Amino acid sequence: MNPSDPHTPAPTTILVVDDSVSVRKALERILAPQGYAVRMADSAENALLALEPLPDMILADILMPGMSGLELARILGDRQLNIPVMLMSGIVDDVTQRDAHAAGACGVLRKPFTPTELLPAIEPHLQAALAQRQGAPAASEPAPAVSQPAPDEPLPSQPAPVPAPQAAAAPVVPAPVAAAPVPVTPAHSGPLASLRAVPGVLGAVLYDADGERQDEFGEALPESFGMYARFLVTAAATASFHLNRGDLSGVQVTYGQQTLLLTPYRDGQLVTLLAAASDAAAVHGWQGTQLN
Repeated sequence: MNPSDPHTPAPTTILVVDDSVSVRKALERILAPQGYAVRMADSAENALLALEPLPDMILADILMPGMSGLELARILGDRQLNIPVMLMSGIVDDVTQRDAHAAGACGVLRKPFTPTELLPAIEPHLQAALAQRQGAPAASEPAPAVSQPAPDEPLPSQPAPVPAPQAAAAPVVPAPVAAAPVPVTPAHSGPLASLRAVPGVLGAVLYDADGERQDEFGEALPESFGMYARFLVTAAATASFHLNRGDLSGVQVTYGQQTLLLTPYRDGQLVTLLAAASDAAAVHGWQGTQLN
C-alpha cells in the first residue's frame, strides 16, 4: 500500500478479541494472508480502548475474564457503531445463539474452526457492513453464520479386490513362544507425581493456559478436552466475578458414576477424575500445598 496515493484503499481491518494468545495468533495467521489488517486485544475492556480508528469487523470470544464478548457486542450496539461482531465459543447451543442475537452480534462461530469455516462465515457480514458505510446496497443479505461445520462428504466406496486363488498351504506347527519380559513402568516424576498418592484420585490431566497437556496419569481424556476444561473454568470464574463470590475453587461435573473436578491451576487448568464426589476435598488440600 502506498500512503501517498489517494486512490489506494485502506486495508480492511479486523479486531480480534480473545484472552488466549494462541487463538489470537492463529486468527492472525488465517486473516493476514487474505489481505486483512489484524489488530488484537486480550480482553473486551482493552478492545473498547482500541476502537480508534474503527475496525471494519470484530471477532470476539464470548467467555473471557471480566467483560464477556456478549457485553462487548451490547456496548457497541448502544454506541450505534456500525461494526459487525462475530462471537466465538467452544460450545454453541440454542441459548448461546439467542443471547448472541439479542446482544446484536451477527453470529457465533464454534471453536476450534478451520480457515474454510471462518472466512465464508465472516466475509458476507463484513462486505455488507462496508457497503452500507459507503452508501452502496449490499449484493445480498448475508446468511447467518454456521456454528458447526457440515460433515465431510463421504468418499465413494471402492469395490474390494478379489483375491486370486492360492494353493493350500501345509499345516504349520507353531514353535514354543518364550514368555515376554514384563515391562517396567518408569516412576512418574511430573508436576502431578504426588497427586497419584491422594486417596480417591483415579487420574488427572494438567493443561497450560492454551489448553496444551503438561502432565497426566491414569485414565486418558480425549485430546480436545483441554478446550472444554478451559471453557468450563473460565465460565465459572467469570460468573464468580459478576457474583462477587471471590476466587473460583473448582467446578465439579458428574457423568453417571464418575466425577470430574476442574480447578484453576497456576495459569492453566487441572482436571481430576475422582472415585467419589467427596474426594474433591483431598484434591483441594493437595493443590493448596502445591501452590503455597
